[in-house]
Amino acid sequence: MKNVKYSRNTFCLYDYRGVEEHLAAMAARGWRLEEAGNSFWRYRRAEPAKVRYAVTYNDGASQFNPGPTEGQRSLEELCAAAGWEKASDWAQAQIFSTEDENAVPLETDEALRLENIHRSMKRNFLPVNTVLLAIGLLMSCSLVSSLVTGRVFRLLSSNARLLSGTLFLLLTIVQAYTLLHYYCWRKNSRRAIEDGGACLPLGRGCRRVSRAGLILTRALVAAYLLAELFAGNRGMALFYVVYAALLVLLVFLVRRTTALLRKRKASKGVNMAVTLAVDFALAFALIGGLTFGAIRFDWFGIDSGETYEYRGREWDVSPREDVPLTLAELTGERYDHVRRRLYREGSFFLPARDYTETALLGDGPKVCGLSYTLWEPRSPGLREALLEERLEDGEARFGGMTLLTRRYVPEDPAPWGAEAAYRRYYNDHPSNAWLLVWPGRVAEVDLGNTEPTEERVARITARLGPEA
Repeated sequence: MKNVKYSRNTFCLYDYRGVEEHLAAMAARGWRLEEAGNSFWRYRRAEPAKVRYAVTYNDGASQFNPGPTEGQRSLEELCAAAGWEKASDWAQAQIFSTEDENAVPLETDEALRLENIHRSMKRNFLPVNTVLLAIGLLMSCSLVSSLVTGRVFRLLSSNARLLSGTLFLLLTIVQAYTLLHYYCWRKNSRRAIEDGGACLPLGRGCRRVSRAGLILTRALVAAYLLAELFAGNRGMALFYVVYAALLVLLVFLVRRTTALLRKRKASKGVNMAVTLAVDFALAFALIGGLTFGAIRFDWFGIDSGETYEYRGREWDVSPREDVPLTLAELTGERYDHVRRRLYREGSFFLPARDYTETALLGDGPKVCGLSYTLWEPRSPGLREALLEERLEDGEARFGGMTLLTRRYVPEDPAPWGAEAAYRRYYNDHPSNAWLLVWPGRVAEVDLGNTEPTEERVARITARLGPEA
């Protein structure tokens, strides 16, 4: 039988009534609060009992203090004299308990209680939530802009971009609701106190929003992982899982650093400085190390594996075969030195695969190349959004001058067996690159310096078209 249990903390700092009622109910079931943290609360098994809890606030309390402040010690002494025992600290909230039904309440002045709560909120809750709201607004701008303007191609161009945009939008909604909820509660409580009453109960709205946010976050992450696995991107799914695990480890190590320094009686300033330095160093080491390792060991499956160097370039020992069209198949020639790369991108709604091949002509030093991207939009609307994005003119500018203009010009699609074909032009010069539109598939093909003969066009259509 477990003697310790943990529960996710979904309380707002100012929900003192909710905390008191929750802890009393836990004690009645045989669980006493042992430690209240920002993310999780720890309970220890005890005999079921009728226990009263009281939450009071001290804006001078901090997790970085080497020990209780003078104000905290005075409060604890006063509470002990009144029959209340300290249960735990939670940021600026001080939690006390008693089994004495006749113990006097710790708070009797509601106006003072409300003022203490607001001072504590300004030290902990409000700055953090304001920063999170600002981050959420900034990072979700692209998602909101795409939804408002209907330009959804960039939004749906990758599962990761879609997930991050949705999560930041969710963060924005939750933080905006939470801040609005607090200020409305404070305003209404002040009015109630002026009328001779007490601070108003919070209700369960804030906790429900917090729980709903957690549930939606887990559902979105699960959907993202399934989408990546469904698309064959196991490396991307693994990267995200390890990334999330390292973030949890980072938070744990940073908090343990703070706790260790507090135990060693380091001053508040030293504790904060060292904790920040450790946070930065660990973030750089863990996340940077993960990114380097993922690229080094090709978790994303881009490269073919082992390579060798020849004429100052890297070439594949065993070029990958899981490509629809190779340079040798396109030109009918043999190449002794080849480098092929495949990158699965896009999202569940707009799958995409990007292929690149480079080959050495003869013994060198000249090279030739072939690259193409295949999109398979799940709906006609997504196909139109994709075409609108890709067919938009582009400019290369320097010092206020336009150096190069890229545009697509419609051509006869019949040779490609396509519904539509567009050739890429740079200024007024045609390139060997086309955007081809077939039913259910769009391809962007760049032949480099390989000429598009009738036979080669037929091979491209046969290998890259929707029937391939």
